[in-house]
Amino acid sequence: MGQIIKLNFSSYNNIEEDFYKKKLIRIRDEIEVYLNHVSNSEEDDLAIALAAGRYASMKLAQLTGEESTKKFFNECIKTTIKTKNFTVIRKS
Repeated sequence: MGQIIKLNFSSYNNIEEDFYKKKLIRIRDEIEVYLNHVSNSEEDDLAIALAAGRYASMKLAQLTGEESTKKFFNECIKTTIKTKNFTVIRKS
């Protein structure tokens, strides 16, 4: 995935900003590893994606509001399509 959430860091000084960006990257990477592991062990990518997406969308809407949440998810979709990691798999 490799994308970090873009936040306004104007209230942080450079050291705090750098620390927080590193923290976001570390947490993102650890969560992605965990989700990939569970997805493989459950053999159900869709169920894991739906659960993670539901949690993320609900929590982000609470923390940042509806518009910011929609913008974040739209950017994630654009990044996925741009990096050609986007494949729709349909099960019959």
